[in-house]
Amino acid sequence: MATRRWVVVGLACVLTATACGARVDPLLEGAGQNVGPGAQSPTGEETATTLGAEAAGGEAGPAVAGGGAKTATTIKAANTGGGAAGAAFNYSAAAEAAACPGASGNTASDVGITPTEIRVGNVTGLSGVITNSFNQAPEAVQALFDDVNAHGGICGRKLKLIVQDDGEDAARNEADHKDLAPKVFAFVGSTSNADSAGVRAMEEKKVPDIGFAINENRGQSTNFWSAAGSTLYKQNGKYMAYNTLENGLRDNNSFPKRIAALAYSIPISSDAAKQFMYRFKQAGIEECFTDYSITPGANYSLDSQVLQMKKKNCDAVFTTMDLSGNDKLLQSERRQNFHPLSMVTFASYTPDQIAVSGAAAEGLQTTINWIPFSESHPVLQIYINQLKTYQPGKRPSSFGVLAWAGAQMFVQGLIKAGRNPTRASLVKFFESLNDYDTGGMFTPVTPRTRRPVGPCIIQVEVKGGNFVRKWPASGFYCKAKLVPSEP
Repeated sequence: MATRRWVVVGLACVLTATACGARVDPLLEGAGQNVGPGAQSPTGEETATTLGAEAAGGEAGPAVAGGGAKTATTIKAANTGGGAAGAAFNYSAAAEAAACPGASGNTASDVGITPTEIRVGNVTGLSGVITNSFNQAPEAVQALFDDVNAHGGICGRKLKLIVQDDGEDAARNEADHKDLAPKVFAFVGSTSNADSAGVRAMEEKKVPDIGFAINENRGQSTNFWSAAGSTLYKQNGKYMAYNTLENGLRDNNSFPKRIAALAYSIPISSDAAKQFMYRFKQAGIEECFTDYSITPGANYSLDSQVLQMKKKNCDAVFTTMDLSGNDKLLQSERRQNFHPLSMVTFASYTPDQIAVSGAAAEGLQTTINWIPFSESHPVLQIYINQLKTYQPGKRPSSFGVLAWAGAQMFVQGLIKAGRNPTRASLVKFFESLNDYDTGGMFTPVTPRTRRPVGPCIIQVEVKGGNFVRKWPASGFYCKAKLVPSEP
């Protein structure tokens, strides 16, 4: 009988940004956006929704009472392409460049724009305590820009990405944004634990910020625009998250009875693990073991922790460590012949986790809000091909695909803004978007609402050395309500 692992790994979760006094929210383990096209605000209801595999702003079917507060809704698949008022959009670089050919009539229309170039900023944690994760974001953006440039650019202008490493440090993040804000047209794909610190600099200069936010302050900024939703946000003074994962585990006969948690001693890891544990306990899962004091980057074994979990009959374990720490846990489980239910959050949805952990990764599960890399989808294939061509040796990843989707939305905005775009015309395009889905690759999101990720997800698992779909059989699983992540 095949064993099942369930390890929740949140690489970028909660950080206390001491330089600016801002608290950074945990990344949700589930991802997805609105319950249905046009859904603008979360409610206390649990909603069961089926999204077609390429649902992109399709028509919502009639709501059907499902007992108590639950509502069943079916969203019809509609391959609209861009999700921008239902208008189709071709995401290939050749088509994007052809949409506005030549440079005749180009002017220096705004900050960071010349007749031949558009300068774009990116501030990412290329170094720091969390390793081999955030770098995937600028790599994906660069691959897209290189492909567009190879086909002539947008309106004859080449896209130039300027990347600065904040070292996952709030003070450096703020300094990097202050340095780039007067020089670039927009920020695209920035990814860092410390992303709260640069918000004020972008707001003061009114620089559009397109990407995936880890920090609540960034995610709720009026300058921020996302193709995939934002992180947690507060409601009535409490951090909230969707309970899609808990519902999905229960509905798919994978709900654990006793769960353990392991985390690094740094706040980004330990605080996140405590929030995850709070939600699991509220869902009715018993806490069996915790260790929130593991040292990141050290040469150590987790055999002692695994033996304690085994002794206490834990049937599930989650961690908020990085790929290296996660691998230490998996190898210890293998040595101790301990096989709990296992899952990693989307931060570890990358072939790199499998490459690091080898056979020990078999059975790992994770939760995403886009079509799995193992499945056929035309827009997803563009991302994979661009990465292979322009970033050889780099693998598809969660932070990469999230940044890439934002970069695609940015390119589409440039085209719609006309030959001589301005920041104002770019923002006007973002404000017009409804149920944007990156050509059916993601679940729909309306960027101007700045809602958190969730409640629609796909569960995938490592099988035969690759991540493949676990549930639902097709489309996205959507059954959730907002619940507190802290007392």
